[in-house]
Amino acid sequence: MKYSMNTGCDQNAMGVDQRRRRLIAGLARLAAIGAAPLAGCGGGSMMSDGTLAVGLRNDPITPSTSGRNLPIVALDEGVMGATGSREFLLRAQRGSARLLDGVDSATLGYNGPLLGPALRLRTGESTRIRVRNDLEEATTVHWHGLVVPAAFDGGPHQSIAPGATWEAAFTVVNPTSTCWFHPHAHGSTGRQVISGLTGLLIVDDAATATLALPHEWGVDDLALVLQDKRFTAAGQIDYNLTADDLINGYAGDRLFVNGVAGAVWQAPAQWVRLRLLNSCNARALTLQLSDSVPMLQIANEGGFLASPLVRSSITLWPGERAEVLVDLGRVAFGRDLTLYAAGANGGDGMAGMGGMGMGGMGVGGLGLGRFASSAEVNAMTIRVDRPRQAGAISTPPDRLSATPAPVAAAAAPVRTFNLDGGMMSSVFTINGRSFDMTRVDFTVAARTVEVWRFVNRTAMAHPMHVHGVHMSLLSRDGAAPAADERGLRDTFVVEPMQTVSVAVQTPAAASQVPLMLHCHNLEHEDSGMMGQFVAA
Repeated sequence: MKYSMNTGCDQNAMGVDQRRRRLIAGLARLAAIGAAPLAGCGGGSMMSDGTLAVGLRNDPITPSTSGRNLPIVALDEGVMGATGSREFLLRAQRGSARLLDGVDSATLGYNGPLLGPALRLRTGESTRIRVRNDLEEATTVHWHGLVVPAAFDGGPHQSIAPGATWEAAFTVVNPTSTCWFHPHAHGSTGRQVISGLTGLLIVDDAATATLALPHEWGVDDLALVLQDKRFTAAGQIDYNLTADDLINGYAGDRLFVNGVAGAVWQAPAQWVRLRLLNSCNARALTLQLSDSVPMLQIANEGGFLASPLVRSSITLWPGERAEVLVDLGRVAFGRDLTLYAAGANGGDGMAGMGGMGMGGMGVGGLGLGRFASSAEVNAMTIRVDRPRQAGAISTPPDRLSATPAPVAAAAAPVRTFNLDGGMMSSVFTINGRSFDMTRVDFTVAARTVEVWRFVNRTAMAHPMHVHGVHMSLLSRDGAAPAADERGLRDTFVVEPMQTVSVAVQTPAAASQVPLMLHCHNLEHEDSGMMGQFVAA
């Protein structure tokens, strides 16, 4: 089956072919000079006795103590239009921001110079979002995590030309959850996201109001958008991809929260809700609080868990989200807590792996050693210096309103997706194919549940994302998923040489407009580690 492309998409595809050639050339150069003879793509070489010698890459995150106040993500409630739909307007635009001291860096943003607002959606409401593209290049806006009709998904087929306006119209069917939006123009997604095109989607349903949870936006309900960047000598965001970036994914050397490195949040002495988004192109992050202060996880990206989970740390892969509660009322007034971030690494102290490499014998290491004091960085400071607010909760709920996850019948159709590449100068693929805008890879029956098996045959982890469907994890190498991975999902990691099975609730309506499944390492996605399907 063919799907016609417009001219803008054809131009993007030409850029992708060039990127693939660069990736192959980069891999060949690495192999030729022996700089990092990769066993897959992680930074290791084979010794004469057949064991793997892990080669470390100098890829640290630079600590920052700027002391700047943490920006609060603007909450946009929309307006009720004459047709009864809640309406929003987004403008993709160029701007500049003081990312480094004394330097204004060129950036992109939605409705502002950097990043974007949080759009508050309501389950069951008719919603319209108009997007104007004021950039000099094509873009799209994908509603990551929302289950919407394929024509309004904002994937690479819904390209918005410079100066044009595109409208997405749908009824919100997601339960209470933290989703997000970002570009999905094939071949330029990574560059546009790292330049600042990232926003949030806050979904509320009727059950939310019955739960005793922090709810004052920017006071005790806080969105934290985490993103790493690196810079040129002139202080501009550097997206000149190296051969290593093309293999492992882009890795920055500074970590930003809501657009500020080393920010300080002046917080009230009470329970607070943190909505965490990993908006990095390729870096996984393990987050924990200083003084062993626990986090109470209440949700992953698909919505509420069945009950809160006490967590000492949380690892988020690119595209994943989590919601946690923290009791700041138990912290001495005026005391500082630090939110630490480290690369999600399988071995303590193994710093410098960068990208999505081997990370301790192949468990998805990224840049920083896990919990190694020399490798952790201060993502932000939480300064408990504001009094408890009126209406603050005293005790979190014991149970949460988790939405039932898809369950596959014994006779459910099974599809297998082999994740390959990275060896012998090859690009990363799904079932041996690179993405082709004109090719539909498979067709699913609408309104059914299938089992999809993701078999990672590479030496690095791949965070996988599927558009426009509800999913639930069934198993990892045959074992039941951990408690924090249960419930509805839209993004999940497949570790090296691992098989992950998920139950997929297919779209509710047939459509010949394709939906995507892809690796959310954005450099892998842009280079073609993506497929597409339609519902019939």
